[in-house]
Amino acid sequence: MNANELKAQLVLNDKTILDYSKALGISRSALYRKLRGLTDFSREEIQKTITFLGLTSDKAMNIFFTS
Repeated sequence: MNANELKAQLVLNDKTILDYSKALGISRSALYRKLRGLTDFSREEIQKTITFLGLTSDKAMNIFFTS
């Protein structure tokens, strides 16, 4: 997962971590664990992220499916 790219997309879309955690329906601490790679994003959370940030398929692949 490319957490830096995801954070950049949040900034570009003028969204905060709190906005993002609310959109996913999880706590901020749970979101930070995901961003640090301690837990994985679910398929549903990835879909919500794509919708929330208006990501293209390529951008989503670059964020969620890189090592």
